[in-house]
Amino acid sequence: MTWTFDHLAFNTADGQALQDDFAKLLGLKPGRRPPFPFPGRWLYQDEHAVVHVIERPLPDDTELSHIAFRTDEPAETVLQRVRESGLPFQLAQVPGEGIAQIFVQMPGGLVIELDAKALPSP
Repeated sequence: MTWTFDHLAFNTADGQALQDDFAKLLGLKPGRRPPFPFPGRWLYQDEHAVVHVIERPLPDDTELSHIAFRTDEPAETVLQRVRESGLPFQLAQVPGEGIAQIFVQMPGGLVIELDAKALPSP
């Protein structure tokens, strides 16, 4: 079982301002984003989207949405461990990418996203 850091995701009402700040501070550049059903943008360092910006109205400024990790294990294996943990979770999929997203609610309010290869649909 090997996990690799994948990205940080932020909720914000002003995606352009957050993008500009990451560009100035870290040199991150906007790039391709799958067609999720909500607005946002992905910011890249080289070939990897290390910051995901989710655009939605917020009462405050920007907030951390989740921290994501990826594995080469099949999604079913990861999902079995998550179910056995007893922690609440939600299951999603990256549109058109064959990647399962398992969002696990950790104690204290932290959400981690576990990305794993989804099995092809029958």
